[in-house]
Amino acid sequence: MLAFASTSEMDPRALHNHLVATVRDTPLEREPFCHIYMEGILPTALYAAMLRSLPPAAFYQPLNLRKWVRADGTSTRDQFHLTAENLGKLPKLSASIWGQLVRAVTDVRYKRAVFSKLAPDLADRFNVPVDQVPELPCVNEILLVRDTEDYVIKPHPDGLNKLVTMQLYLPADATQIDLGTSLFKRHGRFSFGGTFEEVKRFPFKPNSGYAFAVSDGPKRTSWHGRARLSGFTGVRHTLMVLWQQVSPRTYKG
Repeated sequence: MLAFASTSEMDPRALHNHLVATVRDTPLEREPFCHIYMEGILPTALYAAMLRSLPPAAFYQPLNLRKWVRADGTSTRDQFHLTAENLGKLPKLSASIWGQLVRAVTDVRYKRAVFSKLAPDLADRFNVPVDQVPELPCVNEILLVRDTEDYVIKPHPDGLNKLVTMQLYLPADATQIDLGTSLFKRHGRFSFGGTFEEVKRFPFKPNSGYAFAVSDGPKRTSWHGRARLSGFTGVRHTLMVLWQQVSPRTYKG
């Protein structure tokens, strides 16, 4: 992993090199579908600055009150898209920190590194040679997410609008270690008759996260989910970086 002096944390080239090196140096796991789990994703000083710059809870909006809602009608999953409009609501320093991150993860060179790593499943899905996978066309969705008590999401593959899902974990310390996302295999042909086996659960470590190639076909299905946050009184902070076929929003790179 690249070393960073505090004076270079905000240098765009250094940040790009760090992000790409993290993807490059992380082993690809092929089962139950192509994925990586990364540690030290961001330079240490930048990660600390991001935690200090998380938007106030009031700035977030419910993601979907039909799916993620408590019995009292309040949302269990809220979102804050890192669009230029939303960044304009933040203090100048906070907007600058999140803005540089948006520029880094929307850089086409970063997309190529991520797609190259996950190429086997993407090549199968789109029926293209592996060496053409990094050039698959796509757009981004980038959002901060707050999960609170009773949040749960059953095993699902993600919609096929998505090509790659990446979720960066943003805890302040290791006390939420068990709150990571799980990967599953499904046994049985039909969803009502089948059962799911948890293959692994990513540790919810500071400055870590995962990425996987979205698949929903006869060869591969990217089943993943999160058990209910039962009796949980804190906030599960994450950052979603999605590469999609279409997006209703734009993010200035």
